[in-house]
Amino acid sequence: MKIFAYNDFILKENKGKIYADDSHILFIKATCETHFDQFQLGSRCVESMETGHYFFTDKDNQVLVFPFYSSVSQFFTKPSLFSRSKDLLKSAVAHFDIFWVTWPHPISFLILLMIGKKKPVVLFMRQNLEALIQVRYSGIQKWAGLSFTKFLYWYAEKFHTNALLVTVGDEMYERFKGKFIHSSYISDSIVSERVRISSRKMNFEKIKLLFVGRLEPEKGLPDLFRAVQLLNKTNDTELTVVGEGDQKDQLVKLREKLNLKSKIKFAGYKPFGEELFDLYKNHHFLMISSYSEGLPKIINEARAFALPIISTKVGGISKALHHEKTCLFVSPGKPDELSRAVIRLFGDSALYQSISTNLSEEFSDNSLEYWSKNFADLLRYYSTKEYAESGK
Repeated sequence: MKIFAYNDFILKENKGKIYADDSHILFIKATCETHFDQFQLGSRCVESMETGHYFFTDKDNQVLVFPFYSSVSQFFTKPSLFSRSKDLLKSAVAHFDIFWVTWPHPISFLILLMIGKKKPVVLFMRQNLEALIQVRYSGIQKWAGLSFTKFLYWYAEKFHTNALLVTVGDEMYERFKGKFIHSSYISDSIVSERVRISSRKMNFEKIKLLFVGRLEPEKGLPDLFRAVQLLNKTNDTELTVVGEGDQKDQLVKLREKLNLKSKIKFAGYKPFGEELFDLYKNHHFLMISSYSEGLPKIINEARAFALPIISTKVGGISKALHHEKTCLFVSPGKPDELSRAVIRLFGDSALYQSISTNLSEEFSDNSLEYWSKNFADLLRYYSTKEYAESGK
């Protein structure tokens, strides 16, 4: 079976090799290479003097390069992007058996228009895009983004109810499952069974917190910084912030304002690999302070390294984790709850070890190998005539 995948990456081409900086490409690569006869990824791509963090391919026929656009809003101001993309897609539409598209997106919308109901299409939702737009944009950009997103949702619900809806986590699954005949949710884990470690015990005096993610407003980092300030009134506490993003300068200033320069370290972006793995191994708590999430990959990373989690109860996280079994849940926007949760777990070694053990035991059903095969099996089953006809 031949599969075409569309994702809104900006790939990097360096000396004939294609790389990406988004680790989700590892899930795409593992799924397509291992479980399908032939595949092609459609995305933006730029020539680069440097390699990206993740090697994808050195084969020309495995990437369909779309016209470059700096933001989705450019599709409204440059209609030629649609026509040029349509010309590029003609050969893919004719050649491939099944289409796996990130939804919603203008190019994914174009793919649906071109395919109609002739071939199976998978609408892949990684997060709540509306919630993300609400947090990240304002004014006319927020209005335009929300309006276009709602239009794309309406279009798929109206004309492509027989598409297979697959969400990362179950927040968006619960919202849309009644509007599509075929729907499921998965984890796009990229953590291999090979890196797994056993559960850990609480044998430390200084508290070392870890945050891994984009430095964006929806991640709630100011709340986490204030929690660190509260914690240091009674316990020696450090926070390592792994990631980059638009909020970096603002967060540096907040660290200075709160007098936490010696307590909060900005480690920068760490690609998925040994350096990041060492950070998981050498910290005591994974902190998630988000206002909006799908099902972040860091949960499976924490499972692999048996690292207890303290998290806001939002998005797909609320169903993936369980209070006092695999995490301690807190309310978003509450630094005092974050700090109290850390103090509670730090003061209860039995609960700490229990959460660590439970996370480790969950990992077998949350590894890259497990979910890649699970997803590929779902796509093959969906594409069979019997399954397609079952929804008519």
